[in-house]
Amino acid sequence: MEENLKKKKRNNIIITSLGVIASIAIGGIGGYFIAIELSPKGFDYSKLNQNEYEDDVVSIYNNYLSNPLDPLSYSPNDLVNIALYKYSLETYTESDVNASAVSLGVTQKTFGKSIKNNNQFFNESISQSSFVKVAKRFYEDEDTVSIYNGEINNDNEGVSGNYKEKNDYTIDEYIDTWGKDLSRPVIYNISSKTTLDTSFINKTDNGYLVSLDLDPITSVIRYVKQMVQMSSLDTAPQFENVHIEFNLDNELNLVEMNVQESYYVWVVGKNFTEATLNEKFYILEETNIPEFNEKIYY
Repeated sequence: MEENLKKKKRNNIIITSLGVIASIAIGGIGGYFIAIELSPKGFDYSKLNQNEYEDDVVSIYNNYLSNPLDPLSYSPNDLVNIALYKYSLETYTESDVNASAVSLGVTQKTFGKSIKNNNQFFNESISQSSFVKVAKRFYEDEDTVSIYNGEINNDNEGVSGNYKEKNDYTIDEYIDTWGKDLSRPVIYNISSKTTLDTSFINKTDNGYLVSLDLDPITSVIRYVKQMVQMSSLDTAPQFENVHIEFNLDNELNLVEMNVQESYYVWVVGKNFTEATLNEKFYILEETNIPEFNEKIYY
């Protein structure tokens, strides 16, 4: 860890020095704009309270139970929140993530799994490209979230993680740092305050398709915290577009989520990124949470 911090400091010094040299060499206004372009910046999400951009989901769900309406009569955000909260009440669940992000011609692939077993939760995220490789496991009980940091292993069975270093957080500390705890199925703020008018619900053969266009600032207040921590960013990304489609069955059980989003990240300049994510959700009769050294292959 100390060695990584030193390396990061050396890299920051090198990048800053290059910016200064370029400014001096070009001189005047041109050098000024290069220095601005290379400086970390973006929207300051810290001024926003993530809880203020959410609806009372428990009340929405209880109203649905006491007076269920035709699903097409709900707003898209209310219907999604009914499904999300319904899923969160299940005893045994699993979900699988397959995601991809492209920036400067480099593709970052991410695989993950989340598991709920009664009041215990598990999440693994493995992300790799030719430049960045990250493997993390998260374990949550009633009081603590433990994060295991590791290395990625590629072999004939697939991609997996090897874990050693562990950090512990209280639930509140973890939410403050990472945006949400593991009991919350989705990290986006989905509410009447963040959902755009272009969102809609369609009836399908197997249930309902809910298409959401979200405000690119207020819907990602929690999410950018996770991105900063996962990728060790100095500055939070600035989102341009967030589009999410949820597939629900006829009983409003959560089946699948598909995300298309775009944002800027500041890593040696301002870089445009386009990303997609697919997550499939399963309600099970029972499940087990793996030990920290038990491999999952993707």
